[in-house]
Amino acid sequence: MNSIIAWFAENKVAANLLMIFIVVAGYLSLQDSRKEILPNISLDLITISAAYPGASPEDVEKSVLTRIESAIYDLEGIKSMEGRATEHLGLIKIEVDYGQDTKYLVSEIKARVDAIGTFPPDVEKPLVREVSVRNLVAYMMISGDADERTLKNIAAQVQNDLLADPNISQVELTASRPYEIAIEVSESALHRYNLSFVEVANAVRQSSIDLPTGVIKTAQGDVSVKAKGQVYWGEDFEDIVVRALPDGAQVLVRDVANVTDGFKEGLALSEFNGKPAVALAVYRVGKQNILDISAAIHAYAESPTSYLPDQISLDVWQDTSVYFKSRIELLSENAMTGLLLVFVILTLFLRSQLSFWVCLGIPISFMGAFMMLPYFDGSINMISLFAFILVLGIVVDDAIIVGENVFSKHRQGIGGIQGAIQGAQEVQKPVIFSVLTTIVAFAPLILLPGPEGKLMQVIPIVVICTLVFSLVESLLVLPAHVSGISNDDFDRIPVLSFIQRKFSLGLEAFVNKVYGPFL
Repeated sequence: MNSIIAWFAENKVAANLLMIFIVVAGYLSLQDSRKEILPNISLDLITISAAYPGASPEDVEKSVLTRIESAIYDLEGIKSMEGRATEHLGLIKIEVDYGQDTKYLVSEIKARVDAIGTFPPDVEKPLVREVSVRNLVAYMMISGDADERTLKNIAAQVQNDLLADPNISQVELTASRPYEIAIEVSESALHRYNLSFVEVANAVRQSSIDLPTGVIKTAQGDVSVKAKGQVYWGEDFEDIVVRALPDGAQVLVRDVANVTDGFKEGLALSEFNGKPAVALAVYRVGKQNILDISAAIHAYAESPTSYLPDQISLDVWQDTSVYFKSRIELLSENAMTGLLLVFVILTLFLRSQLSFWVCLGIPISFMGAFMMLPYFDGSINMISLFAFILVLGIVVDDAIIVGENVFSKHRQGIGGIQGAIQGAQEVQKPVIFSVLTTIVAFAPLILLPGPEGKLMQVIPIVVICTLVFSLVESLLVLPAHVSGISNDDFDRIPVLSFIQRKFSLGLEAFVNKVYGPFL
């Protein structure tokens, strides 16, 4: 290690190139890094949902949940399994064992569930998915004096406009009731036409469906044929034939039931600023930047690309990028304050030029950490920014120790490159081991299990990378920079020299006359 320190101190070009490489690479990585509130992590949970329309919870359990559980219970990697049956729906929640590949387990579960052939005919295809953290950026609120259907139509139009923006990939309609067509059958009408409720239900079910009818083989190739009979509007449901009478007359759904084309009842209505409203939730996915998405949402709210009625207003609500920006501002303010305080305090005892090069270790170390983050699948988020704030008070210690020892060598008359080399070599072991002890303290956080461990994992990565680059900067870059400083004890600026003498000589007198005898 002594030879490496001496070589970099004697070759200033190499030391400067190393410094420039770290700064440039860190800056470029910082521009390309994901900016998000929380990192995208798997919660080690898998859900299986299967709809069984018209079934009671008991039927859902016996016909759906029991068969799915029997098919997958022996798969390796399942820590626990919990099933819940409700009316019309069955849900199974699976907790993945620590260290198992969740995505592989999802594919295995899906293969076994798809192979089950004993489900009742009305059971819809089960949906298997991995549960992960979703990063909400903001809500786009559409509000105004209009009915709920109009607001939802406008929201669908705004949703398409937002998805057309290259910075936005996921927008979901929320805070609104789902569409529902309710068919209320009259008991007296059933008696009048001598019909049963089951007969009406079967007529609706069989008349509102798309069916494949086969393949027509032609010289040009095979042509698939499908009978399209799916009904989507209330008026079409009213025209469904329940029974054809011998005299040619027909009993339609409208004759025995009241069809309402509206919204699902029993759910609360949404208002924004005292007016009816629906909301569009905008999410960040993949490597998208939360700041870019927020800017795109605000830009659209100010000047929509589609026509909106005058009574309709667009507002951005609960923009989470505000918290992200505040954390960045906190880090920036702390870094600038720390740099200033370190520089001022060091200048009271050391030469200002030496203090400057010592303080430069903070941004260089941070840039090195930014450079390494993508290699550990890290991002700039609330937790990693907290880690940078945490390590801010530790990172400059190495450079202070090396710089102060070089200054001591200069005061002893060993100046220039030789003083820089000896000063760095003399303290290299305590500096290296002080960094290693801090790394050892943070390293166990990398091994924490579960979703919480995945969230915390970025803290030790940031701290360790920053400390390693702090060590590199203090032992390989700093000696080359301070080797050209003159051997004067104090700066030649009159006022600054006077202040430095007062503080430096005063401290030395305290050490020699008070602190030393006390020890």
